[in-house]
Amino acid sequence: MTADNTMKVILVMGITGAGKSYLIREISGCDVKVGNNLESCTQQIDVIQCQIASQGVVILDTPGFDDTHRSDTEVLQDVATFLEKLYKQDFRISGIIYLHNIAETRMRGSSTKNLRMFSKLCGEKSYHNVVMLTGRWGTIDQSLAEEREKQLKDNFWKMYLTAGCQIDRYRDRSDLVRIFEKILPQSQVVLDIQREMAVEGKSLGETAAGGEVSQEIAELTKKFKDELAELSAAYKHESDQMKAQMDKDRLEFLHKLEKLEADKIILMDEHRRREEAARAGMTEKFNEIERDRERQRIQYQQDIERAKDESDKLNALIQHHKQEMEAMKKQRSGGGCLIL
Repeated sequence: MTADNTMKVILVMGITGAGKSYLIREISGCDVKVGNNLESCTQQIDVIQCQIASQGVVILDTPGFDDTHRSDTEVLQDVATFLEKLYKQDFRISGIIYLHNIAETRMRGSSTKNLRMFSKLCGEKSYHNVVMLTGRWGTIDQSLAEEREKQLKDNFWKMYLTAGCQIDRYRDRSDLVRIFEKILPQSQVVLDIQREMAVEGKSLGETAAGGEVSQEIAELTKKFKDELAELSAAYKHESDQMKAQMDKDRLEFLHKLEKLEADKIILMDEHRRREEAARAGMTEKFNEIERDRERQRIQYQQDIERAKDESDKLNALIQHHKQEMEAMKKQRSGGGCLIL
């Protein structure tokens, strides 16, 4: 994608399953992959170019920070790297759509986490270009949908609306055309993550969004270490069958801790990669980041396969132990019977 000052760039954000890809397919008419299950559909930023009301538009479909296959650190690295590259190529953001499924029965933890990351990535200066959009109207009772919208206005979205974000709803493509036509004439903005990385030269870990992820990594690391300590303390007092299950749990905790450590390395190494790439020039910089990211993905997949193999072995041991226990019970009960 090359810079074109006549093109308007719209960023679409929201949790997995909010309907981002469906919205983009509906407004653009392009064949965008739409997820039909709980697994994350958009695993990287997809770029869709289309015409809306005779205006050339680039729509960026972003993954949510509750991705099925990747950690928040990996998602952030993808999004931040792309947005920085966009800025370097002289593209600016005309609008941000933050999509929420009005049929959601409650605000999940992933919803509040995505809101925090949206805030850290975009920053308050961009809020006047943001539409907090609710979709799936018509799939639930109107009065119930309006009650949930009121909860969003009065609670979860209140601070964003007070700071300048707009709220809207859509049922069909005509609503989307109306909303996009309202966004497109807006003055373009630079997002906080773009300013921090492309202008101020911060590493990913030094940005506000990176700090949010670092804090989550620290909290999860402490949680898993505490749970491992509890397992170790209780281990010697348990039966062999329970110990087998605890061994399985221990491996899972260790794998999670290894993944968190890898995420910390991604955040820390970003600074060193950035310094080296600055000396080599922009092209080499992004090539290097892409190569590192691919190596990390391959390593992560290998870790998953290794953990699965260990889990399968432990499950086989547990099943074998159960069979032995059943055989012993039958033997004991059989010894007390009269044979005529």
